[in-house]
Amino acid sequence: MTITDAHVVLGRIPPHLLGGEIPLDVEAARTGVEALSSKLGLSPEACATGILEISAWNQANALRQVTVKRGLDVRDFTLTTFGGSGSLLLCRLMDVLGIPTVLVPPNPGNVSAFGLLTVDVKNDYVQTHVALADALDPATVAATYDDLASRAAEALAKEGFAPEEHQFVRTADLRYFGQAFEVRVAVPEGAVDAAVLDEVATRFHAEHKALYGYDFSTDPTQQVEWVNLRVSGIGPIQRPEIQRHPAVDPPVTNGRVNERAVCFDGERYVETPVLWRTDLVVGQVVEGPVIIEEFGSTVPVHPGFQVRVDEFLNLIVTRSES
Repeated sequence: MTITDAHVVLGRIPPHLLGGEIPLDVEAARTGVEALSSKLGLSPEACATGILEISAWNQANALRQVTVKRGLDVRDFTLTTFGGSGSLLLCRLMDVLGIPTVLVPPNPGNVSAFGLLTVDVKNDYVQTHVALADALDPATVAATYDDLASRAAEALAKEGFAPEEHQFVRTADLRYFGQAFEVRVAVPEGAVDAAVLDEVATRFHAEHKALYGYDFSTDPTQQVEWVNLRVSGIGPIQRPEIQRHPAVDPPVTNGRVNERAVCFDGERYVETPVLWRTDLVVGQVVEGPVIIEEFGSTVPVHPGFQVRVDEFLNLIVTRSES
């Protein structure tokens, strides 16, 4: 079974993709789900919901890898979904992870392509330089950083960036002696001397504590070891200004396309409004359950959640105040 089969059987996506250009075989999907559900002793609705539950927890675990396991509380952030299928399980992810807010940008299927066209050009250069902080030679470190910066500048020039546009960011990977993992910290701009090296070590202690909850800054027996020197050469790209849209006061209630039966709880189907996203206006608030569709994506909003359209036409999903 595929994730798409489960979504279409539960009515959470329409029986087609890309605004109707790619039809889906709903009956074939239902036949497959029913065959699996009979083997598991489940109803087709419970089986399809279980498929999506596995997918949701896999996504939640991936999000924990880049937040909780790096010392960050996922509940402190707004989750941004993108891609054609990125928003399909957002309500479940909010429940699993305790995320308070999700932002769905306009045309989410094109967000990755938009990012590739507007992100700065960046080339990273690294040189291994394993040495205890007490034994580090500032002149050697400075020479290594200069060499890395020279290589980065050469690459940026080939990309068409004038010398005055070049930007360089220096970092270093440090660890406590005997550790098997490093922490990357920023290296101050300017000449590299003993004071700069001490500042990097101080930053390392602070970053280590932020990530892991402890540090050895006051323990003279724990030595700091440098592992890698890094330079990122950055060529800035002129980004387009994201258009703001005026609010409609009071927001009109529009956008309903039709209704269809949707299963949100794995047991029963409820007739659910289907809205076309481009018909929604700034300031409009829509309460779940509701399905919001656009050409390249679908946003199922479960009961207990609401959606607000902001001035950039983002969909802001939160738990319903009611």
